[in-house]
Amino acid sequence: MRRPMLYMLAATVLFFGALFGWKAFVGAQMQASMAAMRPPPVTVSATTATTESWTPTIAAVGSLRASRGVDVTAQVAGQIISLDFESGDVVAAGELLARQYAADEEAQLAGLAADRRLAEINLRRAHELAKQKLIAAFDVDTRETDLERARAAEDELRLKIRQKSIQAPFAGRLGIRRVDLGQYINPGDPIVRLEALDQILVDFPVPQQQLGRLRLGQPVSVAVDAWPEQRFRGKILAIEPQVERDTRNIRVRAQMDNPDGKLVPGMFARIDIELPALTQVVTLPHAAVTHSPYGDSVFVVTEQPGEDGQRGLVVANTLVVTGDTRGDQIAITSGLEAGALVVTAGQQKLRNGAQVVIDNSVPVSNDPQPRPENN
Repeated sequence: MRRPMLYMLAATVLFFGALFGWKAFVGAQMQASMAAMRPPPVTVSATTATTESWTPTIAAVGSLRASRGVDVTAQVAGQIISLDFESGDVVAAGELLARQYAADEEAQLAGLAADRRLAEINLRRAHELAKQKLIAAFDVDTRETDLERARAAEDELRLKIRQKSIQAPFAGRLGIRRVDLGQYINPGDPIVRLEALDQILVDFPVPQQQLGRLRLGQPVSVAVDAWPEQRFRGKILAIEPQVERDTRNIRVRAQMDNPDGKLVPGMFARIDIELPALTQVVTLPHAAVTHSPYGDSVFVVTEQPGEDGQRGLVVANTLVVTGDTRGDQIAITSGLEAGALVVTAGQQKLRNGAQVVIDNSVPVSNDPQPRPENN
């Protein structure tokens, strides 16, 4: 009775042992087959590192301002009786902008002119009487003083009348009118903003470490968002003689010609101060560089033979040291030689030693002065 049961138990053990053994053998074969299979090549775009001549620059940001700008104001109190300009007009120096009520002063001026003529007559008579020794020299001096006072009073009133004719102090473009016809204004009340736009200034800070590289007359290149396709040329006009205590920066002012009036005060500007030396640098598109806490790196593509004897493209992750940037370009100061083929897109799918195929049908921007429509 016990012997048949032992036979049955042994047969069962052998059956399940053979079954599990077979499954283990099949699994091992599949793993070996998969290990022998290489992953398919990754599609990337790539470009060749090139050597270019770059002019070293100091980058800064600042704001534009007019070479001359002022709020045109009233010098004396009075009512506006005429406005001789429109908002946005271009005016010449000395051009009449507005007039204040001056009829009362003009009436007073007629009386003062009569007083002055009477003082002149009295002085002439005094000189004639003095020649005849009929009056003392003191009386002549008194008549001369009366005439000087009459003339001074007349000149003062004439000046006040002229001040009620408000003129442009210099040539430029007017802003928006801030007063209305018939309005009473006091001294200092703004009438309109006047800006001279033939030349534009840009003020910007530079770190104190760069002071030794700055010179008066040094060329600068300025970019503004309103005209992204254009760089405006200028030169350094002034350098502040002291460093700001809070920021340890030094203030610099540059000047640019603005014949077309494209630049207006208040614009945000990006400034490149051009240094005299030219340098040869290895450049890549900025998209080719991978930034991480461990450093910057690129994937360099090389051709290597595979296990099947066929040659293919393989990438190697290479650490590099980066330098200045120019638009979409970045300088590589060490770690890469000119002529190396470098991946520009698809790095997130790569590992060191991965096989790749190159497809540059979608180009990566490599413009030192990119325009918005190219991005």
